[in-house]
Amino acid sequence: MKKILGLVTGLMMAAFTFGQSTVAFTDASDSYNKVTATSFNFMFSPTHTAEDISSNAAYYESYFTVAVTAAGAAGNTVKITLVEDNEMARRVIMRLLVNLEVDSINVNGTEVERNAFMTKYIMVD
Repeated sequence: MKKILGLVTGLMMAAFTFGQSTVAFTDASDSYNKVTATSFNFMFSPTHTAEDISSNAAYYESYFTVAVTAAGAAGNTVKITLVEDNEMARRVIMRLLVNLEVDSINVNGTEVERNAFMTKYIMVD
């Protein structure tokens, strides 16, 4: 019986862990303007290591730079700065998020699906 309860508890904890967003967009405020923004700030949970983020970002150095700063138990703050402000550079941010297996981004307490996030907060019409 203990094994069954332990298994059920473990499965529930795993489900809750996967249900939580691991990335938050910290720039979202009333003064945020995606048209003029050339850098974007995120908070990644500890499930994404600094090495993981940096190694994935290294593929896109011609489009943007990524600065990863440890934020203790909260994870890592990540600043993405465009090398050149153009549509392709903004679009490639999506590739980084896909490579890091980020499906949704927390924006001011609301989970936003990755494609909707890119359209609303990164891509310029």
